[in-house]
Amino acid sequence: MRETKLKLVTMDVVRKLWGDDNCEFRFVAATGRSGGLLTMWNKDEFLLLKEWSDGRLLVIKGRWVKEDLEVVLINVYASNLVYEQNILWGVLTELIIQFASPWIRGGDFNVVQCRSERSRCVGSAKGSREFDNFIQTCKLIDLPLVGKKFTWYEPDNKKSRLDRFLVEEHWLIQIKDLQQLGLKRSVSDHIPILLADVEIDWGPKPFKFINGWFKKKECASLIEKGWSNIGSFEWAFNKEVATN
Repeated sequence: MRETKLKLVTMDVVRKLWGDDNCEFRFVAATGRSGGLLTMWNKDEFLLLKEWSDGRLLVIKGRWVKEDLEVVLINVYASNLVYEQNILWGVLTELIIQFASPWIRGGDFNVVQCRSERSRCVGSAKGSREFDNFIQTCKLIDLPLVGKKFTWYEPDNKKSRLDRFLVEEHWLIQIKDLQQLGLKRSVSDHIPILLADVEIDWGPKPFKFINGWFKKKECASLIEKGWSNIGSFEWAFNKEVATN
């Protein structure tokens, strides 16, 4: 969670958010009436090994029990000032070198990667370039956001994709159907994002025919053989279409 606006996070607060006592947490206190970070986890599934934080980062290193794998989770709340963002990207890059474990970085990066990620908003082109350079330099992967196009909304119809998870290629090998899902917004002006192992049915894949196939002698016989394996109605229909 980002921008908790809380100077102190207690177990009572976490229990209400989590639903029971089977969790542990770490937090970064808010500064004045802004900021604040909170990371929670199931204490049976994740064992804390190391932690580090500052005002805009909360770094948790631990063992993912199910996979017997050491991982690093970073909760990010970036400034909206480009020069402060660049400092943060530098810190994150250094942390990658220090912690030689699979990473997940998630949070409010307060910048879009490209112009299409904002609508009716004025953004910094330089900030977007610097952010994209950080992603490319660290070889991070920004999974497509399923279900939503933007993550931040204002009443005057301004919207941007400021929030995201950035993962390493290792995670796509470890978890075959890793998806970044945009959920329904409630009281916050930011939507929740769920990073989950979910297989999504995108429907039948579109068929594409390449004209160059006609140059192959076996093309016609292969097509006819394929059609013959289809039920009688489909076969007759497709053959009729093909001959008209």
